[in-house]
Order: sequence, then structure tokens, then C-alpha cells
Amino acid sequence: MEYIRRPNRNTSKPRLRDHNNFQSSGAASFLSCQLPDGQTLSEPFFRQQKTFGPNFSTTLDLDWLLAAYQSLSQELELDNLLLTLINLILETEVVSKAWLILEKSGDWVIEASGSLESHSVQILKSLPLETAESSLLMPIVSRVLHLQTPLVLNDISQEVDLSPSCLVKPQSLFCFPLRCQDKLIGVLYLENYFITNAFTPVFKELLNRLSPQIAIALNNAYRYNNLHQKVAEQTQARERVTGELKQTQKKLVQSEKMVALGQLITGIAHEINTPLGAIYASVQNLSNALEHTLEKLPLLLKELSTTQQEDFLTLLAATRPSNLPLSFREERQLKRTLEKELTNHKIEQAETLASMLVEMGITDVEPPLLRLLQASNSMMILETAYYLVLQYRNSENIKLAVDKASTIVTALKQYVHSDRCSCMITAQISEEIDTVLVLYQHQFKQGIQVSTNYGNLPGIRCYPEQLNQVWANLIQNAIQAMGSQGKLEITGTRHQNFIRVQITDSGCGIPIEIQDQIFDPFFTTKAVGVGTGLGLDISRQIVEQHQGHIEVESQPGRTSFTVWIPIDNTAKS
Repeated sequence: MEYIRRPNRNTSKPRLRDHNNFQSSGAASFLSCQLPDGQTLSEPFFRQQKTFGPNFSTTLDLDWLLAAYQSLSQELELDNLLLTLINLILETEVVSKAWLILEKSGDWVIEASGSLESHSVQILKSLPLETAESSLLMPIVSRVLHLQTPLVLNDISQEVDLSPSCLVKPQSLFCFPLRCQDKLIGVLYLENYFITNAFTPVFKELLNRLSPQIAIALNNAYRYNNLHQKVAEQTQARERVTGELKQTQKKLVQSEKMVALGQLITGIAHEINTPLGAIYASVQNLSNALEHTLEKLPLLLKELSTTQQEDFLTLLAATRPSNLPLSFREERQLKRTLEKELTNHKIEQAETLASMLVEMGITDVEPPLLRLLQASNSMMILETAYYLVLQYRNSENIKLAVDKASTIVTALKQYVHSDRCSCMITAQISEEIDTVLVLYQHQFKQGIQVSTNYGNLPGIRCYPEQLNQVWANLIQNAIQAMGSQGKLEITGTRHQNFIRVQITDSGCGIPIEIQDQIFDPFFTTKAVGVGTGLGLDISRQIVEQHQGHIEVESQPGRTSFTVWIPIDNTAKS
């Protein structure tokens, strides 16, 4: 059993006996329902929270959803994915306890659970359903597995056929099936111990949108684990029958090409998922902001005087430029400073207004803004300005996301461009290398600085697709050697009738005693299941087919692979 403790939060945790603690906690801001004593949270309280409250539900729900998409898509190890998933569910603070049930060898078992109260998540390694600490889990999950539809119980005390045997009984629960390609692959079982009607339509919609990504991530993790197991089995077989495998080297070379392409496409899929998620979120924001603007703006313009209209346009102009993203600490400090300034000017609802202004990029109270805030309809003015600014910024986000996705797709098309004819074509080496660099951009983001210097290189006659595999192999090896942290330098120069491409990384280096072996078939220094030992051998064969050669120089902190390709040659068939 693996166990992880979640980081402590600054928000207080709700207690059944303490309504004040519950109302002041982050959990309350997610709920639009009756509290245990029959009271309802007030509107100003929602406005003060940076959570899923009514005023900010559209923007913040989608921001959380996009972050959740990214977190889940980046995890391929099953245990890490389970920890990430349960933590994401608990981060909403609507859920007191969560369980993830998956199918294993024909049985449905508990693979992970988490508790908001103890700030912990556990990997349970296929725990039977009947051993769960919640006596309701097994009958509820069995019902959902049978019906294959979500089940929400808003008030368990009203369910006559359910009688929890535990001392601390849940007030409400939510059980949700997970599907991948119309196949049921798991169930999420969630309990709230503090209030009835905890699982609001907003929360259920959020989970409904997230569930396809959860299912895809789980499916990918299973495939990833199965792939590791298969690679490990194949590696053991290679050690026993090395002689036989050498006779099938050509087939393995082709297999290596397909594995490299598959790994590359996996990374690209994650990279494209980010702009697509941004586009989806921005379109939703635009739709809601436009609806609000069309409703409020005509009424507002009728109420504003000529001076107020000028002040309103001045406010919009001050918010148009896109600011650099602020850290949570910077944003909080700006809000406090602005709130203090508004309070000094005796502006009501200073805290709420300060939050809205900072999100709009306003950090100073200029005279036009002050005049608007002192107006009797100041909240209507500011909200209308906020939604106008939101439309502009989301339009910019969509443009950036589309450009990013288009760049990645174009690079992928160029990378897999077919040149299977027997004749060579003239290509620009610098453009081909840049194409490969775009496809590995998702790995560079982790902490690799990339610099290129090609000079004025002429076009050369070559097979671009084959050489692209050389650049991809060398760049991938450099990334792994650096552990995703370091510097990658790529230079291209002309030496008489040759193009000289040098790829240098700041990784751990290659020990001098094995440098003569690195181009041998099946030789690898990587862990079992990570490398097949064919990448450099394939690269050497491709370069030699182009009548060129490849060299290596290495020491700790600097490894350089130098590729020499004739500018005009007739390659070996």
C-alpha cells in the first residue's frame, strides 16, 4: 500500500458541529445549496472567494478543468495517475472522501482512496469492495455497475433502504461511472459528511466534463504499463537469443522507427491537448461574456452621462493590453493594496471590486476610475467593463492557441512527409532540424535551453525523412542524457563540399571506455525497457548511406555528435 499526505491548506476545514468553520472554509464557496441549519450563503461571501462561486463560476470552473486535463494527460504511470486523480477530486473541497474502483481480472476492486480531513491519498492495490471503511460503498457501487448510470443521493437520511453502520455517517454521496469508447472501465464513489445536497449541478457538470479525460488517462496508463511489461519481456528474450535476433536486424530497425514515431506522437498529443483545451475554455468564456454584455451594455449606456461614458472608455482602454501572468502571491498583494486604496476613498465593497479590477489588469485608482466607482451604479459599470475585457482577452487566447496547434500540426506533417521514391531531393537541413525541434518542444519546456546557429547553409541532395530520424535520435538521446535539465546547442556550418551538423548537450557524458561501442547494434546504457540499442546504429547507417560519417566527443557536462553530409552526392541504395 502506497500512502501520500496532501499539502496543508490555509483554509479551515468544516466540522459538523461548527457551522461558522464550515461557512469560512473554501468548501462552502463551491456550494449553492441549503446549509445544515437551513441558512443560505450570502452573495458577498461568494464574491470574496477565488473558487467556484456564482460570480466567477464560468471562468474559474474552466480554469480548474483545463488544469485538471493537463495534470491527467501528463501522467502515464498508473500509480502517479491515481494519486493525481484523487488529489484533483479532493481539491474541489466538495468531497470529504473519494474512492476509485477499477476492474482487475474480472473483479471490481478499490485501487485508490483519499480523505479531505486527513489530507491523504492511498494506493490500495486492488482492495475488495467489501473491505472499504464506508458501509455504503459496496451496495451503491454495485447498483451503479448494474445500471451503468450516475447515482446522486442528496440526503442519505431520507433513504429508507440505506442505513450506514459507521459512527460518522455521510450526508450525501455521488457515484459516477467512467467510460472509454463506450466501455465501462471504472467508478468514482464520493461522499460528503457535512451537508446534504453537496453535489450541486455545477459540480456534477464539472465531473461530467472531466470524466472522458479521466477514462482516457486510465486507458493510456494501462497501455503504458502493458508496453513496459512487453518491452521487459522482449529484452529478456534478446539476452537469450542474441544470435537469432541479429539475423532479423532489418525488421528490428523498422520496429525501432515505429516505436520512435509512436513515442513522438504521444508527446505531440499531449502538446496539442493544451491549446485545444484553451480554445474550448475561451469559447465558453466568450459566449457567457457576450450574453452578459448584450444584456447590460445598452442599459448602462443610457444611464451614463457624457463624462461617465468617457471615463468608461478610458477604463476599457487601460485594460486592453495583455499583462504577463501574475503569481498567486503577486495577485494577492495587488488585491490587498488596491483594496486599501479603495477603502481610503470610502468605496463600498472594496474587497470585491479590488479582485475584479486586478483580474482586469487595473492596479491603480486613477481619477476616471474613481469617478465611476463613486457612482450609484458602480457595480453594474464595473461588471460590464469586466465582461467586455474578458471577451477581448479570450479572443487573444484563442488566436494564440490556434497558432500553436497549427505550428505543431504543420511540423508533424513535414516530419512524416513521404519521400519513399528511389531518388533524392534537395532539402534545407536547417528547416528539417527545426521541424524536429518543434515536435520535441513539450520536453524542452521542462528545463532545457535550446540554441541554434546554422549560418548560411546551402540545400543538399538527400532523403529528408531518413535524416530526420537521425536528428530525432540524437536530440532524444541528448534530452535523456540531460535528464530534461540543461543546454542543447545545434550548429550547422559548411566545410568545402560537406554540411557539418553538431548537436551538443550538457548531460552526464559517455564514459571513454564505451565510446567505441555506442554505434554497435543492441548496445545501450539505458535501463531495461527504455532503449533497444538500435537508435545510434540506425543513425550511423543512414549517414553512411548518404556518403557521410558521424563522430562523437564526450566528457562529463559536454557531449557532441557531429554529422558530415556531402552537399551533392549519390547515396547508396
